[in-house]
Amino acid sequence: MAKGSVRKKGKKWYARFYIEDESGRKVQKEFVGTESKSETEALLRKAIADYEEKKFVGKAENITVGEMLDMWVEEELKPGSLSNGTVMAYMAAVKKIKKYPIGSRKLKTVTADHLQSFIDLMSYGGINPGGTTSKPMSKGYMLQFSAVLQNSFRFAVFPKRLITFNPMQYVKLRGRKEETDIFSDSEEDIVPVPTITHGEYQKLTDFLT
Repeated sequence: MAKGSVRKKGKKWYARFYIEDESGRKVQKEFVGTESKSETEALLRKAIADYEEKKFVGKAENITVGEMLDMWVEEELKPGSLSNGTVMAYMAAVKKIKKYPIGSRKLKTVTADHLQSFIDLMSYGGINPGGTTSKPMSKGYMLQFSAVLQNSFRFAVFPKRLITFNPMQYVKLRGRKEETDIFSDSEEDIVPVPTITHGEYQKLTDFLT
């Protein structure tokens, strides 16, 4: 939160507060107020609020899926109530996702088609970004990846408000005899967050590295 102050010069009050320039350095911004201290303080509060709003919008416009996943890990996954093994498995999945083009895509440009293509690649197998070939993941691993994506995109909608629409709601887990919804607004259809054993966690990390 930007901080500011007011000072009187002659008959008028001036307000000043610090903003960040493009390099991240703090730069002082000053503007003339009125002859009333309280009015100038009110103008200062509005100026700071406007600056904070624009700064937030600017960051939201540029944030990538990978950066959003990191936010989800730090602000929701780690402080949550899941077991240590599950947290570590989800963090390994996040690390894997960030290696693919979907991880560097701007969050606001991601569509259900982008996410479906990524899920299909994980489910059917295919060519990785580095040119290596990946084998199809088991349904158990796919449920872990889908849990990471569905929970992180919900987090991006609320409470972060980085996006207004969740593209995961139309994504399906394919490559099996039956298609499975991996995101749904219905409580009955929501994929449960899987809990894994320590042995399963070790297998997952071996698979992802």
